[in-house]
Amino acid sequence: MFGKGTKRWMVLMLAGACLLYGAVAGAEAAPQKLALASFKTGSGWYVMAQTMAKLMKGALPAGSQVDVLPYSGGVGNPMLLAQGKADMGLSFPIETGLALKGEAPYKQKIPNLKLLVGNLDTYWYVFAVRAETPIKSFKDIKAQKFPLRLAVLPKGSSGEWDTRKMLAAYGITFEDIVSWGGKVNYVSFPTAVEMMKDGQADAFGQLCTPGHPSWTQLATMTKLRFLPVDKAVGDKFAKEYGFSMSYLPKGSFRGVEANVPVLGFATCLITTSKMPVDVAYKITKAICSNKQELVTAYKGAKAFDPKKAAQAALPLHPGAEKYYREAGIIK
Repeated sequence: MFGKGTKRWMVLMLAGACLLYGAVAGAEAAPQKLALASFKTGSGWYVMAQTMAKLMKGALPAGSQVDVLPYSGGVGNPMLLAQGKADMGLSFPIETGLALKGEAPYKQKIPNLKLLVGNLDTYWYVFAVRAETPIKSFKDIKAQKFPLRLAVLPKGSSGEWDTRKMLAAYGITFEDIVSWGGKVNYVSFPTAVEMMKDGQADAFGQLCTPGHPSWTQLATMTKLRFLPVDKAVGDKFAKEYGFSMSYLPKGSFRGVEANVPVLGFATCLITTSKMPVDVAYKITKAICSNKQELVTAYKGAKAFDPKKAAQAALPLHPGAEKYYREAGIIK
């Protein structure tokens, strides 16, 4: 039916197809060496990242390696991805959104950032003052031109950015505070806690999670007043930066005798468009299918709902999107 030349051609084509299939299959099964950026050793993010790395290694091809980097936080991790120093990173939707747009604290756009898993936990931005101050609201600070001794994390950190933007929403700048006789202290989290405890600072604005040990310690040893965020300000932050109105629940810390309106947000796991689709798919599935392991290691993940993992107002990685569609999480 076929001549010798035709048969030879068909054999060569079949052999070529087999080689191509083998090469593709081999590439898909190749071990992965990935770096996951988190935060300092011992932090909640570092603990969660270690657990994620374990889940990822179990889902990726045999021999794969996932190294957890003990740096550099919500603002810094998108930069590490842009520089190729990490393949994935924990961050917040707010900071990731600013990085995508190239807005401060980012000097240029990082356009290829993609979401893998969102809404991993519960975070609040809180602003607390020592209870003996006459400050009961953000508006009081400006109305009284109070010489506030403010403790805030170093410039470029999430806490510093949030505090600066929050005060600005009430018409207050760091320069105003200094001009009123106050002072802005850029310090580490532990130092800020000590300054509040020792009376060297009147106020501290920073991120907080349920049962946060440092905030628990501070509230236990120092009478605090957590300032409420007005709805109009909360709506502004939701529209412009992706926060949501939340509340610090009654009894969260000593002195919280009623629910306090605050800004809420959650951790997300991001990557770049360079990550292969099959790798992103496996990583997303591994995390969303193993919530209990995350919770066992990191109590903050108790709020994680895999059905809401794609809801972070960020562009999804195609591999993550594939998983969410298969799982019926998005349509």
